[in-house]
Amino acid sequence: MSHTTNNPPSPPQSTAHMTRYTPRTLYLTAFNTLFSALWASVFVHVVVLIWRGEERGRIFEQTEFGVRWLQSVTVVEILHSWIGLIKSPLPTTALQVGTRIIQVWLIWHTFPLSTAASLAYPALLLAWSVADGIRYAYLALNMHGMAPGWLVWIRYTMFYILYPIGIAAEWWLFYMAVEPGRKINGLIPPVFYFLLALYGPGSYKMYTYMIKQRRKTLGGKQRRS
Repeated sequence: MSHTTNNPPSPPQSTAHMTRYTPRTLYLTAFNTLFSALWASVFVHVVVLIWRGEERGRIFEQTEFGVRWLQSVTVVEILHSWIGLIKSPLPTTALQVGTRIIQVWLIWHTFPLSTAASLAYPALLLAWSVADGIRYAYLALNMHGMAPGWLVWIRYTMFYILYPIGIAAEWWLFYMAVEPGRKINGLIPPVFYFLLALYGPGSYKMYTYMIKQRRKTLGGKQRRS
């Protein structure tokens, strides 16, 4: 049966069906769903370890390898942005992914003792896993117009809390690696201090970008409510 022209829901329904099964949409839906589940599993794992009263070193041993490689795979998001597969600006995507890649390989992997000893490590895991679990779930559902209002609100509000926690934890773990780095090479501390200084403008760029996205996404809804 053909759709009648005076049926308002018809155009969006047909558009949804047209876009839902394109290779791009199928790929991104699978990608976002998978990564939402993986980050959710990281969150549950960390919470269980903390609940059991595991020592910090044990938490590091149980999570570092998996999270390091999970985070490493997300470098593909830079490619997604570069080829136009997603709408996120390339500089913003590269900044977020790049700082995390540096964190997991240059800090966690190279200086495991200083990382494992700090409370900043589990705090960072919790901030990353909550933020990305929400973000990927939102992206997967939003591609089909199925993201519920509460998820949209959380996606564009929780960063006010999670970004400062995550950024502060990253910065602290970086800082704690300065002295161990000095024992390896005297040039490491000045390089690390330079990278630490970049967290200021980098954090400002990420934070203001999310504030603009929140206004763009939630502003109209709040005015209509």
